[in-house]
Amino acid sequence: MSCYTRFATEIRNSAASLKLDLAGGSIASFQLHGASINPLNWDSAVHDGADPTSQMPRPLGHFLCCDRWGPPSEAEEANGMTYHGEASGVHWKVFGEQTDRSVSLEAKLSMAGLEVRKELRMIGSSALVVVTETVTNVQELGRMYNVVQHPSIAAPFLSASTTVDCNGKRGFTQGPNRTFSPTPTEPTLAFPDANNFAGERVNARFMTGGDDDVVSYEVSPGSSLGWICATNPEEGLLLGYMWPASDYPWISLWCCSRGGIPMARGLEFGTTGLHQPFPILAQHPRLLDLPTFAFIDTGESQTRSYACFLLEVPVGFQGVQELSLDGNRIVLVERGSNRSLEMQASDGLFSV
Repeated sequence: MSCYTRFATEIRNSAASLKLDLAGGSIASFQLHGASINPLNWDSAVHDGADPTSQMPRPLGHFLCCDRWGPPSEAEEANGMTYHGEASGVHWKVFGEQTDRSVSLEAKLSMAGLEVRKELRMIGSSALVVVTETVTNVQELGRMYNVVQHPSIAAPFLSASTTVDCNGKRGFTQGPNRTFSPTPTEPTLAFPDANNFAGERVNARFMTGGDDDVVSYEVSPGSSLGWICATNPEEGLLLGYMWPASDYPWISLWCCSRGGIPMARGLEFGTTGLHQPFPILAQHPRLLDLPTFAFIDTGESQTRSYACFLLEVPVGFQGVQELSLDGNRIVLVERGSNRSLEMQASDGLFSV
């Protein structure tokens, strides 16, 4: 489902390789050496029934939502602003020195008046990448904005048995047309509980049955890290993300099934959990004691980081109960057992 004919740049180490699509800035491939599965092979063109051979910028795999998450207002849309902002709809370019293990990209979001720089660095000999992004406001006035990471998985990594785990706590379901619960500040959900568009109570660890189900959760209060893991127990492969909770305090999980077949899962995390235009966010500046938008002043730069990793797990692995960063190790505890798995990281993971 990925378009490998598109202009891409690659970093690699002894464990894995990662490809970045410059027509949209997406992570289009993250794959263990010798493995046949790329968990991030989702393609918006295939998903939307558009032309997958198009060379125009579009979202692939893990794409960036910036300056917003979700739709523009009607007036903004009439002026050309796109869904999820401009970041996945513009050309990115490599800047600075590129090595086998690291690369930096930049893009200008002309309508938003923002510039984004992204640095990716592979850590040691693990299938582990740290991504640091800096957003700069280059316009003459300060403004509200949002940054949401949008990893999207598809078949064959995504199947009916693929499980998703995270350290989300209280949450609410985004309703039809991305409206939200009538009383989102009084949630009736706690991960893994969710409701789908049909109004059925479902388990968000698995596919929820609808073609566009989205539920948003707070990162568990008191946690210094947020995390999401998707596991395919038949293939023995896990894709994981972790980040400073102060950078991204929201987790949002998207499910798309068509005719009962899993088509996509979004493992999203960001500065907002409210999938609405800015006029609606302004009316609801806080939900679950968390902000629904960030503010960036004129000339200001704001930096956030996350880590992405792949890990081989035993066939039949039941998913992740806990994830922690212990010095230079990432430690995962299997759900329903005392079995733990580890991978090498580095001290000060998000400051390398």
